[in-house]
Amino acid sequence: MAGRFLGCSVTGSSHIDGKIPCQDAWQVKKTAMGLVACVSDGAGSAQYSHLGSKQLIDKVCEALAQEKTIGESAIVSLKTAISEARKCVALQGEISDYHATLCGVATSHEGSLVFHIGDGIVIGINPEDWSDFIVSEPENGEFAETTYFFTLPDWQSHLRIMCAPERYKLWFLMSDGAASFAALTNPYRPTTNFLLPIHNYLASVDDATGRHALKNTLNDPRTNSITNDDKTLVWLLNE
Repeated sequence: MAGRFLGCSVTGSSHIDGKIPCQDAWQVKKTAMGLVACVSDGAGSAQYSHLGSKQLIDKVCEALAQEKTIGESAIVSLKTAISEARKCVALQGEISDYHATLCGVATSHEGSLVFHIGDGIVIGINPEDWSDFIVSEPENGEFAETTYFFTLPDWQSHLRIMCAPERYKLWFLMSDGAASFAALTNPYRPTTNFLLPIHNYLASVDDATGRHALKNTLNDPRTNSITNDDKTLVWLLNE
């Protein structure tokens, strides 16, 4: 299955002011099935969360890129990859210093496998009908500004997995920073005045032009007036 993708992470204004590295990470790999994409948001309170987010998506994308279907084997590989990422960061220091969320999708001609720990949003859209969409919503903690991470002891109880029908060929993945302006809430749904123009533009230009435009969009001063957090947005289109 052919597919296109573009993504970008930009450092939030609060992190720039505090000389803190961007704690978001993203990755997309082409696979025998289609594409596998991950976004991870490192916790602002964790010293090495920028390393945790990167190591997590590396493990997950590499594991799912080896799968040939989105069935039970892929789910086992996903859980194994998360466990391996946990072991890796635990060898480097206190595991809580590497707190990070995870949201992702693996696409195929059979449909797509969506997986999620913590906040961030995954939106699958039928490109022929934008009123037909599916959303994996953020899971927030008991208190404001809290969520769940792959580094927590009970991470498996917060790993949410769902299968999406094949008609959802267009996907957006975003960290909570980008979701603050790129998605609508109550209920969660795509913003046709933001995501639709982005999709139409990215689908019409070459990758270099699209990457430049996406970075400029995320760095727009209007987004900084909404959030001072890191912002990541990934666009996937199965063709």
